[in-house]
Amino acid sequence: MFNVVIVRYGEIGTKSRQTRRWFENILMNNIREALVSEGIDFKKVEAKHGRVIVRTNRAKEALEVLTRVFGIVSLSPAMEVDAELEKINKTALKLFRKKKRESGLERPKFRVTARRITKEFPLKSPEIQAKVGEYILENEESEVDLHDYDIEVGVELMEGKAYIFTDKIRAWGGLPIGTQGKVVALLSGGIDSPVAAFLMMKRGVEVIPVHIYMGEKTLEKVRKIWNQLKKYHYGGKAELIVVKPQNREEMLKKIRELGKEKYTCVLCKFMMVRHADRIAKEFGAKGIVMGDSLGQVASQTLENMYIVSQASDLPIYRPLIGLDKEEIVEIAKKIGTFELSTLPEDEIPFIPKHPVIRGSWEEFKKIYKAIFGEEPKKVEC
Repeated sequence: MFNVVIVRYGEIGTKSRQTRRWFENILMNNIREALVSEGIDFKKVEAKHGRVIVRTNRAKEALEVLTRVFGIVSLSPAMEVDAELEKINKTALKLFRKKKRESGLERPKFRVTARRITKEFPLKSPEIQAKVGEYILENEESEVDLHDYDIEVGVELMEGKAYIFTDKIRAWGGLPIGTQGKVVALLSGGIDSPVAAFLMMKRGVEVIPVHIYMGEKTLEKVRKIWNQLKKYHYGGKAELIVVKPQNREEMLKKIRELGKEKYTCVLCKFMMVRHADRIAKEFGAKGIVMGDSLGQVASQTLENMYIVSQASDLPIYRPLIGLDKEEIVEIAKKIGTFELSTLPEDEIPFIPKHPVIRGSWEEFKKIYKAIFGEEPKKVEC
């Protein structure tokens, strides 16, 4: 029945004309990539007057994919017809009847909203609404209610065409991936780090996922998590990078000998950031993403995050910093990573019973020097 999908964006529309066109082109490329990756046929993707029109006869399947393309605020499967009142009326009635059957209501309340995006159509928007509403009332058991309605029939007119729809599906919004550069995201098997990576993607950032190896069971779990996140990563090309630290056992042995086991978690995270820093510079990434939430665990206090941040001179982004666990879990469930994050993983035998809560940078430097023979370079802010 539908022959197009109307794609609406939000923030992109606030940009200057030249910048907006650049954003639109990236968004359209990401839309094409999403449709091709899912094997959904389409004829054309084009930008028109603050909309992107996707011409496809597989609108339902396209919607499922396009809701995961960042930069899209909402979508409507629609019928494109010539902008003639008779055709608009008949198409609106057809879609109204379809929606009425789906709702199961004998006498649904409805309203019509019309918008002339370009002004060549002779009737003004209120007149179009009245004409279409009157036609539906004459041909179907129904009543008009502008506020408490069961069905909304939308009509948008531009360049001699009318686009008629009855659904407006919300998408994630944000910015198209590829508009804001690249970052490295440290990806563990937990709940938090996948959500942190997702939120950076939502802001138009291409994510390079890096996992610090803890065992085969955890690695397999992380691969599944990344495969789920890739469903939102249209426009990004990165694959999972796995780092197997060579000196971990020796490092842990020395920190035990020093009697400073309480610093184990902070030291391990510091070294994770060191690995991420190296990879970020290799790929030209502009920062490192971590899943820290302030005060959630011992290594995520301000003092300990300060120490960990000294491992790189790149910005370290912590998009979950002000969220509590319930908020993070809610996002994880929505994006499909929560169940994967709760799968079994390898036990970590070197977690101390009493980790340091408010670590000292000066003391950490002494521990680091005793283990590695040199002080860590402190990054001046």
